[in-house]
Amino acid sequence: MLYNITDIARAGARKLSQLDYVTNNIANASTSGFKAERMYFSMKGKETQQGALVELGSTVSKMDFSQGTLRVTGNTLDIAIEGDGFFTIETKKGDAYTRNGSFALNKNNELVTQSGEYVLGESGKITINGTKVDVDQQGSIYVDGTLAGKLKISAFENPQALTRSTNRGLIDNAKAGLKKADECRIASGYVELSNVNAIREMTDMMEIQRTFETYQKMILTMQDLDKISTNRIGKLI
Repeated sequence: MLYNITDIARAGARKLSQLDYVTNNIANASTSGFKAERMYFSMKGKETQQGALVELGSTVSKMDFSQGTLRVTGNTLDIAIEGDGFFTIETKKGDAYTRNGSFALNKNNELVTQSGEYVLGESGKITINGTKVDVDQQGSIYVDGTLAGKLKISAFENPQALTRSTNRGLIDNAKAGLKKADECRIASGYVELSNVNAIREMTDMMEIQRTFETYQKMILTMQDLDKISTNRIGKLI
């Protein structure tokens, strides 16, 4: 267990880092395709009761890649993935991956994200010139009955190795094990909602804040005890 001020302060700092993940989840609770991410601590020795100090080992963050609820929009260019995989997006810094399938057309009738980045097909950019657009369950896009392209759906052997990019997408630093998605179904006219459980996140936030307040009180108490001890030693001398 931790007894000195330095260790308590270190534990408090880790709780603040954990709070950053919780607040980011809450902030993105309404972001389509967003996946919750949480920070975990590894423990050395036996785990103690909730809120008690324990000797902490390393920390690790993990994303929750569970399926979010699909919401009907009726817009053909709103596309959701059921099962494994991510849409592949071309960015200025390379390919990125997302579950947010709220797409649109740019001035050149190319399929893009809401921020204007290209949505890639298996043969590159997808251009939609026509009026009637249909997307089948395999991700093939037909315009007026003619195949315009097939969405490039990417999957990973180790998705936990993916990291977040500045545009809320995910990037692979050659550690996630890119592979073709085989077990998925494409649904046109739907968007996948965030999988953030707002109630859980709010509960976690309150627990973290209470624990942090406990640490603060412990530090103040130990500082007071140090002052008392110092004064007593001074009187003895």
